Amino acid sequence: MTSPMIKILIAMLLATLSFQASGQFMEWCIADEQTPDDELQRAMDWACHVGGADCSKIQVNQPCHLPNTVKDHASYVFNNYYQKFKNKGGSCYFNSAAITSDLDPSHGQFMEWCIADEQTPDDVLLRAMDWACHVGGVDCSKIQVNQPCFLPNTVKDHASYVFNDYYQKYKHKGGSCYFNSAAITSDLDPSHDSCKFEFIP
Repeated sequence: MTSPMIKILIAMLLATLSFQASGQFMEWCIADEQTPDDELQRAMDWACHVGGADCSKIQVNQPCHLPNTVKDHASYVFNNYYQKFKNKGGSCYFNSAAITSDLDPSHGQFMEWCIADEQTPDDVLLRAMDWACHVGGVDCSKIQVNQPCFLPNTVKDHASYVFNDYYQKYKHKGGSCYFNSAAITSDLDPSHDSCKFEFIP
């Protein structure tokens, strides 16, 4: 191999090492979705009571209590432990209950609303909306005349408000943004004028 080629390879290697050292490759430790809740709970108990993780933020009325699921709480605890101890020999293992991720799991990073699919015919939207309002437990008062979300007075706009109200209320309890294929999720806030579409982290 020629001397200039070796110099180029060394320069590339140094550039790669400095790129890694500059913190470009951020990593978080989160609960593995395939791990059963009881295993996550055991690993979380160890981290909180033995491992030295700060678990105060997942308590009621604290910033990371919601979503109130074992998986979300475990992800916060695992990451707290990992960030605190990774340079002192700590790992993101937790008896195979955790995995590393290069996506920031902090709440608010991926806001999502549920809206009517524009391709869905009005009669299908009306049926889905009727179910959500009368069976699904949605408060549909805001789309009535003289209420903040009455205008624009279209089936699609009313359905979007209703679908999102249902989705935000029940997404952490097994509810989905499906409505028999009448709805889709969106990362664009559909709120307009005085009509505010709720988002629950």
